[in-house]
Amino acid sequence: MVAKQIESIIKRASTETFSDSEKYIIDDFLQSTGGGNPANWTVIDADRFIARFDGADVSNEFLSGAITRLAQIAPAHIVSRVLGSDRDGDGIPLYEELKLGTRATKYDTPQDIAVARQKQYISPGGDMEM
Repeated sequence: MVAKQIESIIKRASTETFSDSEKYIIDDFLQSTGGGNPANWTVIDADRFIARFDGADVSNEFLSGAITRLAQIAPAHIVSRVLGSDRDGDGIPLYEELKLGTRATKYDTPQDIAVARQKQYISPGGDMEM
Protein backbone atom coordinates (compact mmCIF):
# COMPACT_ATOMS: atom_id res chain seq x y z
CA MET A 1 0.00 0.00 0.00
CA VAL A 2 2.73 2.46 0.97
CA ALA A 3 4.73 1.64 -2.16
CA LYS A 4 1.68 2.31 -4.34
CA GLN A 5 1.08 5.68 -2.67
CA ILE A 6 4.70 6.70 -3.15
CA GLU A 7 4.62 5.49 -6.76
CA SER A 8 1.50 7.61 -7.34
CA ILE A 9 3.21 10.68 -5.86
CA ILE A 10 6.24 10.19 -8.09
CA LYS A 11 4.00 9.76 -11.15
CA ARG A 12 2.05 12.96 -10.35
CA ALA A 13 5.27 14.88 -9.80
CA SER A 14 6.28 14.26 -13.39
CA THR A 15 3.26 16.29 -14.55
CA GLU A 16 4.06 19.33 -12.41
CA THR A 17 5.68 22.31 -14.07
CA PHE A 18 8.15 24.82 -12.68
CA SER A 19 9.26 28.12 -14.16
CA ASP A 20 12.92 28.35 -15.17
CA SER A 21 13.66 30.48 -12.11
CA GLU A 22 11.91 27.99 -9.78
CA LYS A 23 13.89 25.14 -11.34
CA TYR A 24 17.12 27.06 -10.87
CA ILE A 25 16.43 27.79 -7.20
CA ILE A 26 15.19 24.30 -6.33
CA ASP A 27 17.87 22.51 -8.35
CA ASP A 28 20.57 24.59 -6.66
CA PHE A 29 19.07 23.77 -3.28
CA LEU A 30 18.87 20.04 -4.06
CA GLN A 31 22.45 19.94 -5.28
CA SER A 32 23.76 21.78 -2.23
CA THR A 33 21.88 19.68 0.32
CA GLY A 34 22.12 16.24 -1.23
CA GLY A 35 25.55 16.23 -2.72
CA GLY A 36 25.45 17.03 -6.40
CA ASN A 37 23.11 16.19 -9.24
CA PRO A 38 20.03 14.35 -7.88
CA ALA A 39 20.05 12.11 -10.96
CA ASN A 40 23.20 10.55 -9.51
CA TRP A 41 22.22 10.49 -5.83
CA THR A 42 22.93 7.47 -3.70
CA VAL A 43 21.12 6.45 -0.53
CA ILE A 44 23.75 8.41 1.41
CA ASP A 45 22.87 11.56 -0.54
CA ALA A 46 19.16 10.99 0.12
CA ASP A 47 19.86 10.59 3.83
CA ARG A 48 21.92 13.80 3.78
CA PHE A 49 18.99 15.60 2.15
CA ILE A 50 16.54 14.22 4.73
CA ALA A 51 18.84 15.17 7.61
CA ARG A 52 18.97 18.75 6.30
CA PHE A 53 15.34 19.19 7.31
CA ASP A 54 15.70 17.55 10.73
CA GLY A 55 14.14 20.02 13.16
CA ALA A 56 14.31 22.84 10.62
CA ASP A 57 11.57 25.41 10.40
CA VAL A 58 10.74 24.69 6.76
CA SER A 59 7.23 25.03 5.39
CA ASN A 60 5.50 21.96 4.04
CA GLU A 61 4.91 23.94 0.83
CA PHE A 62 8.64 24.44 0.27
CA LEU A 63 9.42 20.85 1.18
CA SER A 64 6.68 19.59 -1.13
CA GLY A 65 8.04 21.66 -4.02
CA ALA A 66 11.58 20.41 -3.42
CA ILE A 67 10.41 16.80 -3.31
CA THR A 68 8.27 17.25 -6.43
CA ARG A 69 11.30 18.55 -8.29
CA LEU A 70 13.44 15.77 -6.82
CA ALA A 71 10.94 13.23 -8.15
CA GLN A 72 11.41 14.69 -11.63
CA ILE A 73 15.18 14.26 -11.52
CA ALA A 74 16.26 11.53 -9.09
CA PRO A 75 15.83 7.77 -9.41
CA ALA A 76 12.56 6.43 -7.97
CA HIS A 77 14.27 4.48 -5.17
CA ILE A 78 15.88 7.71 -3.91
CA VAL A 79 12.57 9.58 -3.93
CA SER A 80 10.91 6.63 -2.20
CA ARG A 81 13.54 6.74 0.52
CA VAL A 82 12.92 10.46 1.08
CA LEU A 83 9.12 10.16 1.04
CA GLY A 84 9.16 7.15 3.37
CA SER A 85 11.45 8.81 5.91
CA ASP A 86 10.39 9.88 9.40
CA ARG A 87 13.22 12.08 10.67
CA ASP A 88 11.02 13.79 13.24
CA GLY A 89 10.26 10.42 14.85
CA ASP A 90 6.50 10.85 15.21
CA GLY A 91 5.69 7.62 13.38
CA ILE A 92 4.27 9.36 10.30
CA PRO A 93 6.29 9.08 7.07
CA LEU A 94 7.06 12.27 5.17
CA TYR A 95 4.60 11.62 2.33
CA GLU A 96 1.76 11.26 4.84
CA GLU A 97 2.84 14.36 6.81
CA LEU A 98 2.62 16.39 3.60
CA LYS A 99 -0.81 14.92 2.84
CA LEU A 100 -2.14 15.50 6.36
CA GLY A 101 -0.66 18.96 6.68
CA THR A 102 1.14 18.10 9.91
CA ARG A 103 4.60 19.53 10.52
CA ALA A 104 6.87 17.44 8.34
CA THR A 105 10.07 18.49 10.10
CA LYS A 106 8.99 18.53 13.73
CA TYR A 107 7.53 15.92 16.05
CA ASP A 108 3.72 15.85 16.06
CA THR A 109 1.92 14.54 19.10
CA PRO A 110 -0.61 11.73 18.69
CA GLN A 111 -3.31 14.35 19.29
CA ASP A 112 -1.95 16.57 16.46
CA ILE A 113 -2.01 13.57 14.13
CA ALA A 114 -5.52 12.51 15.16
CA VAL A 115 -6.85 16.03 14.57
CA ALA A 116 -5.20 16.19 11.11
CA ARG A 117 -6.65 12.80 10.16
CA GLN A 118 -10.10 13.85 11.35
CA LYS A 119 -9.94 16.97 9.17
CA GLN A 120 -9.44 14.75 6.13
CA TYR A 121 -12.89 13.27 6.63
CA ILE A 122 -14.65 16.62 6.78
CA SER A 123 -15.47 18.28 3.46
CA PRO A 124 -14.97 22.05 2.99
CA GLY A 125 -18.68 22.59 3.65
CA GLY A 126 -18.40 20.91 7.04
CA ASP A 127 -20.21 17.71 6.04
CA MET A 128 -18.70 14.33 6.70
CA GLU A 129 -17.41 12.61 3.57
CA MET A 130 -18.74 9.15 2.83
